[in-house]
Amino acid sequence: MHYMIQVEVDPNIGSELEGNPKDLHEWIGSWQSLDVKGMYFAITRRAVTIIVDAPNEDAFFEQLHASWVITGSYPEVWPVATADQFPAMMQRVSKA
Repeated sequence: MHYMIQVEVDPNIGSELEGNPKDLHEWIGSWQSLDVKGMYFAITRRAVTIIVDAPNEDAFFEQLHASWVITGSYPEVWPVATADQFPAMMQRVSKA
């Protein structure tokens, strides 16, 4: 299953995190250890959007917790589908 994760860095932690590039790089690297499809950094605010395929949800949930600890705010998570997966999902919904 694909998930889209929006992580916003708490304003009280933002300067501290930016002042610690090693921690920031480790955090980004830990996300990249999962099957990341895309990682987008906002230019206008301290936020990152990550799209990940998470067949092993244990590792995924561990990474969500690690993100919460390092950024000071809990990530928002949405299950998503690609354009080629969407029709099959709609068929399953219509049969329910």
